[in-house]
Amino acid sequence: MKKRMLSLFIALITVSQFTACGLFSCKESGCDDEVYEDGYCKYHYYINAGSDILKDIIN
Repeated sequence: MKKRMLSLFIALITVSQFTACGLFSCKESGCDDEVYEDGYCKYHYYINAGSDILKDIIN
């Protein structure tokens, strides 16, 4: 039982360290928001998706 609690505690600390270091933040430079989809936050995802749709319409 103690080993299970210890491993759960270590896993919790590991995940919190990843989050604190920005591993799960937007890949747009200067943006620290949470990842929404494809490595971007919600705002930057819709900007990139909109530009892709616009390029498809123009071509």
